[in-house]
Amino acid sequence: MEIFPCTLIFIDIAAGAGPNGTRTDPLSYARQALCLNKTLLKIGMPTLRVFTNAPDVVNSFFAAVPEARRPLVYRLTTSVDIPRDTDFYAAHFKLDLLEQVMGMLAPETLLMLLDSDIVAMRPLAVELLQRCANIGVGAFDISDQVFPAYSSARVIKDLEIIAGRHLRNPRWYGGEFLLSTPAFLKRLVPLARAHCERYVQEMAQLQHHGDESFVSAALNTLADEGQQIVELGAYQAIGRHWSGNTHRDLRWFKNCCFVHLPDGKALIERESRYLDFNANRFWRSVSAAHICNRVRSGIKLWFEPNAKATRIHRVLDARAVTSNDGPHTAPR
Repeated sequence: MEIFPCTLIFIDIAAGAGPNGTRTDPLSYARQALCLNKTLLKIGMPTLRVFTNAPDVVNSFFAAVPEARRPLVYRLTTSVDIPRDTDFYAAHFKLDLLEQVMGMLAPETLLMLLDSDIVAMRPLAVELLQRCANIGVGAFDISDQVFPAYSSARVIKDLEIIAGRHLRNPRWYGGEFLLSTPAFLKRLVPLARAHCERYVQEMAQLQHHGDESFVSAALNTLADEGQQIVELGAYQAIGRHWSGNTHRDLRWFKNCCFVHLPDGKALIERESRYLDFNANRFWRSVSAAHICNRVRSGIKLWFEPNAKATRIHRVLDARAVTSNDGPHTAPR
């Protein structure tokens, strides 16, 4: 079984930075892709394929890297049409990537779609890959993170608007990691394309924007039709880690095969400068950032109630020095 690891680098300076980052450097994702490729090679996986709308720019950037360590670059053919100010604008073009890759894969190949801000820590189990190949798809269910944060009712409403139907067991799938056979892509892509069109039409009433919306709706629709989906997070194939977050213990993420760091892009870019990937060195950086943000969050939680209490006391003091006869001078 061959693995086809790929990622998207969509460069559009006019679109600005995404919601999970403030950096507007168009080559920041290229630096992340270098690190991702380095970590893939370290664990014995094939070279990363980069699909981009600006291949000349990306190839020029990669030219400084020894050829054996460079990702392979492909020109992305784009057709998705959405406003540039849409949240996660660039990520919408993953749909174009999936459609393009669908025509490139050999029958026995397993697509591995990755976000660039991911590091590979250890190989995926052969048994898991075979399970995904047999069923057709493995996806990353992050409903346990998204539902509590945005209300399950609101998230499900978005999914059903995009799907255009009632969903039996709605789930929200992260867009950073997908394993798929070519045969499954042939079912998924046309449906996701149709859902994307409805998503664009209904965008004004949707709370969530991005590729996860219409791809999740498509996966849910196929699940209602009997398609089984391997849940990759349950196998610790992938974990999405936010520094300082207490959703899961940091040790759980350390045991994942792949770790997604949406707010750790600077750490990944820094790691890309090293000749070789050192997992222990990188994890020390992740741990340090996690501790710093945990402390920062704790300080913020301590100050917010105290600041609120101070404001209440000030209001009460102001009222105390004012009687029905008029204002008085507050005692010193």
